[in-house]
Amino acid sequence: MPKVTWRTGAVIVAAFTAIPVITVSSPAAADTNCGSWPGNGIAHHDIASRTATVSGRTVKVALVNHRISDHSFAAIRSGYRSGDQTWIDRSKDKVNWTQCGPFNSQFSNDQLHKGFWMRACARFNGYSFCTDWKQDS
Repeated sequence: MPKVTWRTGAVIVAAFTAIPVITVSSPAAADTNCGSWPGNGIAHHDIASRTATVSGRTVKVALVNHRISDHSFAAIRSGYRSGDQTWIDRSKDKVNWTQCGPFNSQFSNDQLHKGFWMRACARFNGYSFCTDWKQDS
């Protein structure tokens, strides 16, 4: 699993005012077309999940599949707090992948899952973790 690192950059605006920007740096390529918003994540099928406990706080993230449309997204199923992040990684080979997110939300955007390997990821209390890779063929 790649470790997510944070890097601060700057964007120059009119009058040359610098505004700090936070970007994610990882082996994953950024995805500028990250699917659509998944809604509330209720009544969908969890195909992978993982639970992590850090500093006494437990969070469960799940890779959730829309059975009819073959789209999946990440959802924090328990332990969510404002400021937690979710994202999904999507790959053809589990070696190279595209990261969709992170989103400051309980749910990530969704991506087409059919024919791809996918995993759901979350970040809380400065700790990032992901489910195992799952494929929908």
